[in-house]
Amino acid sequence: MLGYAQTDENGKERVYIDYFSRPGTISNILAEALRNKVIEGIQKMDRVELIDVDSNEALKTEAKRRQEASAMGDAVCRSEVMTTLGAQYLIQGNITSMQGVKKTDSKGKTYYQGSVSYTLKIVDPSNGTLKGTQTFTHEGLTGNIGDTPDEAIIKTLDYVVISMDDFVDEYFKMKGTIVQIESTKKDKAQTVYIDLGTKRGVQKGQKFIVYIEMDIAGELSLKEVGRLNVKEVLSGTRSLCTVSKGGEEIMKASKEEKKLIILSRKNTFLGGLGL
Repeated sequence: MLGYAQTDENGKERVYIDYFSRPGTISNILAEALRNKVIEGIQKMDRVELIDVDSNEALKTEAKRRQEASAMGDAVCRSEVMTTLGAQYLIQGNITSMQGVKKTDSKGKTYYQGSVSYTLKIVDPSNGTLKGTQTFTHEGLTGNIGDTPDEAIIKTLDYVVISMDDFVDEYFKMKGTIVQIESTKKDKAQTVYIDLGTKRGVQKGQKFIVYIEMDIAGELSLKEVGRLNVKEVLSGTRSLCTVSKGGEEIMKASKEEKKLIILSRKNTFLGGLGL
């Protein structure tokens, strides 16, 4: 069964990003640098309305109270505050390790290679339900070396921004429909209009899978019939897409007046072999 993030008619979901937990061996400066890269990567996708808890005085005050041993029930209080503020989801982070691993090159010179591991969780603050969790490890990558451990770690953090593309595509999918076939060739749809645009953060190059609903023994299921690439974002609620796969099936379903549902997918090579 396919799942996707629910949104209201106003557009993007409101998502808060909390402070990240970390072991005492990791400095606050490095932890915040990682958190800021996560924020940068999510904002770059323009898929959700991302709000830093650090920008809200009520949440900052509540966070300080949580650090006090005498503060009881603050986890519940924090969720209540976020729900009141309209948060649909909360992103929590736990940093496992941030280190510069000492290495020696062929000439005997010492250098450090960055290694960063962390886990992101998406929680519904209204009931504590876990929407999803993903663990990331960035190490052994090109360009993540430095003369000091901290320099190597900071360079490795650039990969955090890139990793957020798939993270957002996995847990904050866009769902819409094909509203009109714009051009055809030999009974195959070539370009189509969809009912998603800037209000949902659609960008040129975004990829979608096309489905039709099927009734199987009284239960509705989705069957993939094609794939789309966004050619041009036209407005808040419209985009023009090229059909990269399934033009004939899309055309047939349209003629039969079947609802053509679209669901965003990962833009990376691994997210669909580039189709």
